[in-house]
Amino acid sequence: MTKSPQAVLQQALRVAREALPEYASRTSRKDFTQHQHVAILALKTFLKLDYRGVVALLADCGDLRDALGLAKVPHYSTLCKAEQRLMKKGGSGGLQRHAFHCARESGLTAGKPEAAVDATGLESRYTSRYFVLRQGKRHRSRRYTKLTVACHTQSHLLASAVVSTGPSNDSPQFPEAVVAARRHAAWDRLLADAAFDAEHHHRLCREGLGIRSTVIPLNRRGRGRQWPKTKYRRQMVKRFRKRRRGARHHRVYGQRWQVESAFSRHKRLLGSALRSRSDAARERECFLRVFTHNVMILAAVA
Repeated sequence: MTKSPQAVLQQALRVAREALPEYASRTSRKDFTQHQHVAILALKTFLKLDYRGVVALLADCGDLRDALGLAKVPHYSTLCKAEQRLMKKGGSGGLQRHAFHCARESGLTAGKPEAAVDATGLESRYTSRYFVLRQGKRHRSRRYTKLTVACHTQSHLLASAVVSTGPSNDSPQFPEAVVAARRHAAWDRLLADAAFDAEHHHRLCREGLGIRSTVIPLNRRGRGRQWPKTKYRRQMVKRFRKRRRGARHHRVYGQRWQVESAFSRHKRLLGSALRSRSDAARERECFLRVFTHNVMILAAVA
């Protein structure tokens, strides 16, 4: 991942120019393009600033204004409204699609791409739960924003993002995450942990989306048959029986940990807390974080 603000701006502009029209409406004032809005929002997320902070930075840094082609600096409310329009659910899909198009051109997703699905929690405030526990206090709110993604295991690009509220079961977000990821790449194999174990998930991936292989360990849920009745869950029992260390199937499933590495990179570089306060705003912020994560990877190889 790149650490250069200039590189993030240029890559975000490149992706936005392919994904979006220059202006949202024929009757707009045409002071700023949608491409400039996307690039500024990506820079805001990259530097962990708020709207006023990124406006002040652009006012002070002529090099960044020149890279964006800005004649003047936008008002912070302009950026807020642009994020509401561009990062709503479904609206950011075009940006993701063209980000993966750039990844294919760069050779990042060549060969037989492999995806890993998992979920992580993002804090609603900057005081972490771990710090609160160390202080001997109780965390008043148990709710947090949960981000479910499908991650390309070779490059750590995030192919989809589903935002929900935790703590909750991970399984219901699986279909939406996989279907969204399938729009961006023809996946050869999909990996997930036992939280996503269900026969209909295997059938969706293999029969509905054309994914050749799914590797999801069996979750016996503390009861039930030792030998499942359904086809694909039976395959998982056979493949996850005790075998010698280093067997091929264990090596294949071991790549699932790449999604944990992607989450680690994401939180270290972009932070583990969200600035937004409403659920709708947190969802948009998560979509913007995922787009910025992919832009940082693309900028590093561009």
